[in-house]
Amino acid sequence: MPIIGNFPSGSGGSGGGLALAAVSGIQTLTAAGKVYVKWTDPDDLVVAGSPLASWGGTLLVRKAGSAPVSRRDGTVVLDSKTRNAYQNSYFCDSGLTDGVEYFYKFFPYTTSSAYTDSADDEFSATPNPVAVGDVSGITLAAAGNGKLSIKWTDPAATVVTDGVTRATWASTIVVVKEGSYAASPTDPDAAYTHTSTTRNGHSSTPLVATGLKNGTTYYVSLFPMSTDGKANTNAANRKTGVANRMTIANVPSQSGSLTFQENTPQSPSWSNYNTAQLTLGGVTTGTNATSYNATFTPKDDYMWPDGTTTAKTVSWSIGKAAGSLTLSKSSVTLNTSKLSDTVTVTRPGDGAISATSSNTSVATVSVSGDIVTINHVNQTTGSATITIKVAAGSNYTAPANKTVEVTAQFMPAKGNKLNTYTWEQIKQVSDAGLAASYWNVGDTKTIKLNGKAGNYTFSNLSVDVFILGFNHNSAKEGTNRIHFQIGKISGKDVALCDSKYNNEQTSAGYFHMNTSRTNSGGWNNSAMRKTLLGNSNSPTSPLANSLMAGLPADLRAVMKSVTKYTDNTGGGSNTASYVTATTDYLFLLSEFEVFGTRNYANSAEQNYQLQYDYYKSGNAKVAYNHSANSTAVWWWLRSPYCYTDSGFCNVNTNGYINCTLASWSAGVRPGFSV
Repeated sequence: MPIIGNFPSGSGGSGGGLALAAVSGIQTLTAAGKVYVKWTDPDDLVVAGSPLASWGGTLLVRKAGSAPVSRRDGTVVLDSKTRNAYQNSYFCDSGLTDGVEYFYKFFPYTTSSAYTDSADDEFSATPNPVAVGDVSGITLAAAGNGKLSIKWTDPAATVVTDGVTRATWASTIVVVKEGSYAASPTDPDAAYTHTSTTRNGHSSTPLVATGLKNGTTYYVSLFPMSTDGKANTNAANRKTGVANRMTIANVPSQSGSLTFQENTPQSPSWSNYNTAQLTLGGVTTGTNATSYNATFTPKDDYMWPDGTTTAKTVSWSIGKAAGSLTLSKSSVTLNTSKLSDTVTVTRPGDGAISATSSNTSVATVSVSGDIVTINHVNQTTGSATITIKVAAGSNYTAPANKTVEVTAQFMPAKGNKLNTYTWEQIKQVSDAGLAASYWNVGDTKTIKLNGKAGNYTFSNLSVDVFILGFNHNSAKEGTNRIHFQIGKISGKDVALCDSKYNNEQTSAGYFHMNTSRTNSGGWNNSAMRKTLLGNSNSPTSPLANSLMAGLPADLRAVMKSVTKYTDNTGGGSNTASYVTATTDYLFLLSEFEVFGTRNYANSAEQNYQLQYDYYKSGNAKVAYNHSANSTAVWWWLRSPYCYTDSGFCNVNTNGYINCTLASWSAGVRPGFSV
């Protein structure tokens, strides 16, 4: 049976024999002036394993206006003799006119030149330029006076379809227009146009459009162009932006602080100051500690956040340096030879100097320039503190205040009884060495005794102390001293006695020299000296339950120590080396100091002692019990009895020298010095 369906019909041309089937899988692409096509050539015609017709080639004929009706009706653009040469890659028909529809037809032929003529081999294509892709990442921002910055990323370098490069990027034309987007790259109403030929040249570095109006919204169109001149006009390539000056976020301000430096001009550091954005003016350098005004003017492309471009005034300052204050002296003494004194104030700058006195009844103060003058007030003795201040000046802060201690030492008036003077005044006269010109030996001053002395309690006992002498034995005992003795009551000499007077007391706390019948250790180590009188402590910190603690505080405040020489060994030996010095505030008198002769004391004591003027003048030595002043009592002396080891010297009830066992309680008539 004959095979009919495999034989195409139509006018194939001049060959004879059987024709092949049509090509298959026709695919086309177009570009500027080009048509691309690929296909699959037909198979050989084989029946029962025997070839009836073999493929010899394929003609491609092009014709404008209509499809070719034969292989000779048009232009042969290809005669392919390699089977399936364009099955996977495209054949390019170039040199065509864009916009014209071209009709093509394949004519496969056999080795016997039998041509296939089939409508299945027909196709048409219209070449046209192909646009490149869209730009991306369009960013618009104000870039300065009449400027708008534009950044974008250009499309891919080529448009490739099925392995065919159909278009290549050539440039991107930027058109900036007011009111609407540009219709084309050559819009005549464009305010700004730029052609960028460097691909991605403005993806990081913006293109700056100039010549625009500040505050105006502009429509920016980007037209990616192919090398064939095709413009991509997609709406994706558009964006609006406002041209304007760039905004300076913050007004500059002074950074850190400046402190005044003498004769040294200074300029501040600034925060938020960019020299590319702002012009600095006004006062930018100063020397004195004060406020200054600098100005900051935006440069042409910049403005403040409020949209203004005029200069803004910014205050900056130089702070005051730390002030200091130095005085030429910190203390002054006023007296009859110096009724006033001056203090020189040294301070940097021009701060006002002032001064005040804490005690204007003693000293007043005045200021002239840098000199502070301190004056007495009616030659009044006392003390005052002068406080000197320096106020803050132009360039320096106020320093800490400083003080001058004033001691006014003016002698009290003469001609009054000793008892009318305070102990402080008495000390003042004594310190000046003038006591003998104020008072006489034997003059008295009343004190009151209070508190316990050993086991005995004094309760507001009023007793007079009297002057024994002035500067007594000063070469050894100390200068500028008035020596006193306790005491007298109603003008009668008395001795202080406890309740066990004239009895032996071996317990502590009685008015005895020691608690046993011994003079070992002499005056220095006696219980009388250390404990009862209280010489183991000082008058300003007296020993509790001592006679010193019972003295008035104002007297204790002015008491002076004296150096007394006594036998400080004892033991019943008349040895000169036993006589040594002690420092005492309250002391008993010695045998020689009372009588001016020696009978029982160490014979060397008199070499260091002098008889007190009071007794030298013949005043009575008999004393009476302070609590029963009609009863004469014997009273202790500090001199150990040098012929035995058991007793100390004393003044007997008849006023004569005697010696008694150390453990007997007796009268006490201590002396002291001011």
